Amino acid sequence: MKNKYLILKFWYFVWFAALPLLISWFTVGLLDKMKIVDEFEPWYVLLLFAIVVMLMYSVKQYLPWWQDTFYDSEYNRDRRINSANELIKNITKAIKKYDNKLSTPKKDELKKIIDSLNEAIGTKKHSDIPKLATELEDTASKHLEFAKKSPGREYFESIGVAVFIAFGLRLFAVEAFKIPSESMVPTLMVGDHIFVGKYMYGIPMPFQHKQIVKFKNPEYGDVIVFAKPSRAEQGLNNDVPPGELVGADFIKRVIGLPGDKIEVKESIVYVNDKPIPRCHIGNRTFKSKDPMSGKWVDKTSDLWVEKHGSSSYTIVEDYLFDDAEPIIVPQGQLFVMGDNRDRSSDSRYWGTVPVSNVKGRAMIVWWSNERPHGFAWSRFGNIIMEAPELSDQHEKIFERCNL
Repeated sequence: MKNKYLILKFWYFVWFAALPLLISWFTVGLLDKMKIVDEFEPWYVLLLFAIVVMLMYSVKQYLPWWQDTFYDSEYNRDRRINSANELIKNITKAIKKYDNKLSTPKKDELKKIIDSLNEAIGTKKHSDIPKLATELEDTASKHLEFAKKSPGREYFESIGVAVFIAFGLRLFAVEAFKIPSESMVPTLMVGDHIFVGKYMYGIPMPFQHKQIVKFKNPEYGDVIVFAKPSRAEQGLNNDVPPGELVGADFIKRVIGLPGDKIEVKESIVYVNDKPIPRCHIGNRTFKSKDPMSGKWVDKTSDLWVEKHGSSSYTIVEDYLFDDAEPIIVPQGQLFVMGDNRDRSSDSRYWGTVPVSNVKGRAMIVWWSNERPHGFAWSRFGNIIMEAPELSDQHEKIFERCNL
C-alpha cells in the first residue's frame, strides 16, 4: 500500500509539477529567442505554468499511468476518510463555539450523525462514509446557517490575508528588485533579480524615508538599495536643478561613511587619505549592451579585488574615469560607488546619499536572465555579500595579494 502511495505521488509530481514547469520553461525560452516576449522573465514562466497545470488537471483521467481514476481506489478511500475526519473536527468545534445558540435537539442530531460517521470510519465501511459525510454537511449547513460565511466572503478573507502578509513582508522585511544597468558588474549583472533585506538596518516607516526602529547603520562595502536623493535631501541649494531620476531606486556599494574624506586619484579610491587595498587579478569578460547597435557583445575589463572594511569584492575598470575631487561626507550621508567603476552614475557625479534614503541591503540573486537569451544558471542563488567567486586562475593570483 505504501508503494502505491509513492507511485501515485510520483506521477502526481510528474503530471502536475515537473512536466508543466518544463513546458513553461522551454516555451518562454523559445518565445524569448523569437523576440515575442522581451525577456526570459519569471512572471511569464509562472503564468504559463499555472495555465498548463489547469489544462493537465482537466484531462487527468486520460493521462498514462495516472492511478487516481477509480472512485473506489485505495487513494480515494483514504482521501475521503481524511476529508470526513476534517469535517468532524470543524463541526465539533463549531458546536462548542455556538453552544448557547444551538437548541438541544439540533446538537443531538449533529452529534448522532458524527457518531455514525466515526463508526463508519472506524469499521472502514467505505460505502457509508461519503453518504454520512454529505448528511453531516447538509445538517450542519441547516442548523449553523447563522454562522456560515458566504463563498464570496471566504474568498475575500483568504485573499485578503494573503495580500496583507505579502504587502507586510514587502514593506518591512524583503523586497524584490531587478538590476537594469551594468553599474554593479561583476557583482550584479543586467537581468539579475535580487531580494533586498529591508530589515537589515531597521524597521522602515512605509512610504517615507524614515525608520520606526533603527538597528545599525550601513558599513563599508555594503551593497545597498536606496532612493536617489534630491538636492534638498543632500542638504544642498534647492535652486540648482536636482538632476535626473530623483526618487528612483539605485543600487551601489558603500565607500564612505559620515565624516570620511573621499578622493579618487588615478582610479584609486582614497578614504581618509588612505587607498582602499586592492589587487589586480586579471581580466573579466561579460556581456555588455552596445549603445550604438543595441546588441549584446562580449566586453573585457581589468578585474580587481578590493577589501574595504570587512568586505572583499570584485570591481572592473577601463580607466576612463581617473580622478574625483576630495569630498567630506556630511553627517547622516553615505558616499556610494558602482563596482563597474567607469560605467556607474554614483556619488562622484551627483553627491552623497542620506542614510534615511536607504531601503535595505542586497541579499541574494533569486533569478537571472542570460544575455541575450535564456536563464543564467550559474548566478542562481548567489549570495551578494559573500566573498567573490573567482576562477582557479584568479584565485591563485589573489592568494598572493595579501589584502
